[in-house]
Amino acid sequence: MNEMRRNVTAAVMATALVAGSMLVTGAGTAQARDGDGAAADTDSAIVAAAAKAAPLTALADALGEQGRSDAYAGIYGNLSVDEGAGTVTLYVTDLRDGQKLIAAAKGAHPGIDSGLAKLASAKYAKKDLDAQADRLIELGASGVTAGSVYSVAVNPDGSGLTVAGKSDKLDSIRSAIATGFAADLTAAPVTVQAGDPVTAASWRWNDSAPFIGGDVLVGSAHSGGTSLCTSGLVLDGANGGDLVTAAHCFRQGTDVYGEGDSVGDFYGTHGHKIGHVVNTNPYWDAQVIEVPGSNGSGTASDEADQPAGRWYRVKGVSYSYNGQSVCQDGTHSYYSGHGVPCGIKVQNDDVRYRLAWDDGSVHTVRGVMGHNANWAVTEGDSGALVFSVTNGTDRRARGIVSGQSGNTNLYWTEAQDIINAMGVGLNPRT
Repeated sequence: MNEMRRNVTAAVMATALVAGSMLVTGAGTAQARDGDGAAADTDSAIVAAAAKAAPLTALADALGEQGRSDAYAGIYGNLSVDEGAGTVTLYVTDLRDGQKLIAAAKGAHPGIDSGLAKLASAKYAKKDLDAQADRLIELGASGVTAGSVYSVAVNPDGSGLTVAGKSDKLDSIRSAIATGFAADLTAAPVTVQAGDPVTAASWRWNDSAPFIGGDVLVGSAHSGGTSLCTSGLVLDGANGGDLVTAAHCFRQGTDVYGEGDSVGDFYGTHGHKIGHVVNTNPYWDAQVIEVPGSNGSGTASDEADQPAGRWYRVKGVSYSYNGQSVCQDGTHSYYSGHGVPCGIKVQNDDVRYRLAWDDGSVHTVRGVMGHNANWAVTEGDSGALVFSVTNGTDRRARGIVSGQSGNTNLYWTEAQDIINAMGVGLNPRT
């Protein structure tokens, strides 16, 4: 992708899992413009992989929809997609009811291939594990374990939970868990293991309309300095299309600008004004920037990508499931020679983590962790769009970059959860 269409993420200090914004100083002249057309030449290998995974994605979406419903939440454990074998494993606490769930998914979406579904036993329902995970992550907020619990993940097979923490505090964490859940006979087993803190990233080189996923954002950090982040989703706001970036990026009520310095120079120079921060949601690490322009003019549900000067329509939203692969369009990854990182495989689709903002406050975030052994993310990619490829011209939103653990582990919050929390859809709604 060309330099005028890229985005970068910037690093922030993190307690455990930290999403990114960069504190900078600098001055310069506003410049840079968006490209002017969608692309029809996505890499053929990526398109082929997307086509192969399409039946699995459709099936996983349909099964997950039923699993989250009131009718089946009591038996739904989780989903795992095996793109190599061409199967979707549905974990349930009751196999007979699992068959009913599959039938209900087929009834609601007749076009899915339910023959690709496999049933497996889960010891616990996801809703029960989620409730326990919410309690466990709070162990990292106070007492002897304060600052030592990095994350709490629901095991992909519904067997229990895994807590990642500071290596010299594992015994304290285990003791706190034993004390906190001693009287709870329904508590699922918890594995405690050493983990790594997650650090952050955020930005694309454009500061004039139309604004899309992957644009560079510059504004006031929570600490009062200057922060650099990246736009991700574009939502259908009251006055037009509103940009979404990571909540840890900018202070509520402040103005946000494009990067005004030379292409590739990330100095945090104020370019043209983009909009105003109107809504910040720490739990989903999401923040809405209201962008002027009636009927969505000036913004669009697109994302910056490769090859040079191209951008792609973002159509629709999906949850991410274990085993699926995604891409993310962080600019710093691009400018450091890693292009648009793809092949980031979901390792755990339900993780809570503690995220430190640059003002020293710490917030609980719920998201997804993905891994690519070669490259997934770097500082400066926070807020960028996480997406899957539908075909040569279209993308499907999965979420926005929230944090990282090294360059191979990416954490993001889900697009559907953000949309539900904000009460609006993609702009335009598709």
